[in-house]
Amino acid sequence: MNKIRDAYENAANFRAGMEPAFYSDRTQFTVTLPNLNYHTANHQVAIPKKHIAVEVAIDVVIDELNITASTKAKIRSIFNYVGYDTAFGRKDIAGIIGISQTAAGNLINKLKTADVIESVSGLGKGKYKFKKAK
Repeated sequence: MNKIRDAYENAANFRAGMEPAFYSDRTQFTVTLPNLNYHTANHQVAIPKKHIAVEVAIDVVIDELNITASTKAKIRSIFNYVGYDTAFGRKDIAGIIGISQTAAGNLINKLKTADVIESVSGLGKGKYKFKKAK
């Protein structure tokens, strides 16, 4: 609960009174997260500029790859789901974009060849993270 609360309160558009609410009884556990984008100016989502720069950087890297447009779209979907900090493997990719684990393995091989992902140690065999754009 503390991690959820800390992450939420450190969001760019967090305001007082928008804290997460927790409820539990013997059969359920519920977390209510108020929409931080509600009542923002002009109904625009408040995204810190550093996140915009990161998204542009990964888009440039993906666009430069010599692969089909559908594969680029799959890579973007995976990145949007996991970002830079979450490790993923074949099973994760298969679940995220709805392909077989064999196809997910082939996609991982393309990403490794293009030097877009790197192996992660300590989380089991076959786990990767996206490399941060330089």
